[in-house]
Amino acid sequence: VRHLINTGVPVRDLVRLIAHLNDRILIRLIDLLRGERFAGLTEKSAFLVLGSEGRSEQTLTTDQDNALVYADGLEAAEVRQLEDFSTILIDSLIAIGVPSCPGGIMAKNAEWRRSLDQWRTILDQWFGTPTPEHIMKVSMFSDLRMLRGDASLELALKEHVAGRLQGNELYLSHMTANLLRFAVPLGWFGRIKSEKGGHAGQVDLKKAGIFAISEGVKILSLDHGVEVTGTAQRIEKLAARGVLEQKEADDLTASYDALVRFRLRTQVDAISHGRQPDNRITLAGLNRMEKGRLQSALEGVRSFQGSLERRYRLGQTI
Repeated sequence: VRHLINTGVPVRDLVRLIAHLNDRILIRLIDLLRGERFAGLTEKSAFLVLGSEGRSEQTLTTDQDNALVYADGLEAAEVRQLEDFSTILIDSLIAIGVPSCPGGIMAKNAEWRRSLDQWRTILDQWFGTPTPEHIMKVSMFSDLRMLRGDASLELALKEHVAGRLQGNELYLSHMTANLLRFAVPLGWFGRIKSEKGGHAGQVDLKKAGIFAISEGVKILSLDHGVEVTGTAQRIEKLAARGVLEQKEADDLTASYDALVRFRLRTQVDAISHGRQPDNRITLAGLNRMEKGRLQSALEGVRSFQGSLERRYRLGQTI
């Protein structure tokens, strides 16, 4: 990525490269553990990645977000072995340098390791009480993708989530209200507003716009039964179905790609200078044209948020 970031390679391909490497590491580790220490592990389970991993949209700061589902009716000994396997798998990922999830969204934790029926039950609880925490968990789970295991379990969970959310404007309105809490940092005359305090002069690109686009596009996709998980692919499908006008879709894609490229570039710069990469970009390090591109991308995010607010009637009580 450090080499390719300035060679004109499309940002979508760079993100796909990172995601593919992440997948191969995970799959290889799973296969090694199953071959060496868990040869008798049940085939009736599936290891799932969630959130940006599920969408194949990791950058250079992505941590773990994963879960495990197993078939109903397994023997107690089989469930215990899955627990041991999940714990060693996640601990091994951490040991080789894949950061743990600060929120604990990992298959080693019992909350994220359940039978199919248990997952359906807890998902229904999250759907039934749209608290910010439950909305976040539903959002993470809506991007699930299986890396290894029984594909029928993955399909059953996807169908359950889709069945509860397609056309469910009330819950989707709550999800939209949640993303609107992340205000686009634009002030008078479109001037970019930087953070204050410990991050003075910087902008968090994820909070400023990447989250709003990926989450908003996800909400529209869930509403209209779009089954793909990547943000760019979702935008294309939504445009093809007429949910988004083509110009709106093109503008949204351009804004998203620009923000992700800025994010990757600032992460590469941090790594090159021996710093820990994050999602913040320093405005003073941008020239006039770059600031113009960033401003234009953020204006696209603000326009999209307004469109979502009108679509889900958030000026009314929900």
